[in-house]
Amino acid sequence: MPHNLFGITFLSFFLFTATARAEVAPEIDTPGTQAILTQVETAYNATKTLEAEFAQYNSKMTEDLQTGTLYLKKPGKMRLVYEKGSPLAFYANDGFFIYHDKSAEEVSYFELDQTPVAFILKEHLSFKDPGFVVTDVQEILDEYFISIHKKGAKELGILTLVFDKETGRLKQWDILDMQGVKSTVSLFNIKENIPVDNQIFLFHNPYSNS
Repeated sequence: MPHNLFGITFLSFFLFTATARAEVAPEIDTPGTQAILTQVETAYNATKTLEAEFAQYNSKMTEDLQTGTLYLKKPGKMRLVYEKGSPLAFYANDGFFIYHDKSAEEVSYFELDQTPVAFILKEHLSFKDPGFVVTDVQEILDEYFISIHKKGAKELGILTLVFDKETGRLKQWDILDMQGVKSTVSLFNIKENIPVDNQIFLFHNPYSNS
């Protein structure tokens, strides 16, 4: 896949916006569902930093697989670094989400609170976070699958977070758009609560004279 197309595809996950009040769909608002959501929140909120390898796959580009390293530090910091000579990089820091494509010499800034990545970068994750509807909660083997979408704007796509049932670790996320195209990011070799230098998350725009 051309790097700019991959960047646009992957960027769609981060630009799934949220501004309204959350709710759980009535048909799944049961004691069992609420227990799972509470369990995941408690476990995930115990994670303050995370380092992991990732693999990204898009169902429309079946022969393309992107890999790299994810760094995360709550609240509000994240960085994705791609392998295989990819010129792409994503940063979250200082209230902004930043997309950098070196091949196009392009840098784009977005308000972090207007992206779904803010959902997993908060000091305390909550499935009652403003802007989302929890539409599905499933327990499959040793994993929980929790699907959400923006309240009043399901056409923007459905985000599914996959958590390890025993540890509460975030293992994967999927975004399914209304054309049926799914982008999947899976995490491997996860290390939690290890020291992560804040310098990792700093971005200096190489095209700015300031």
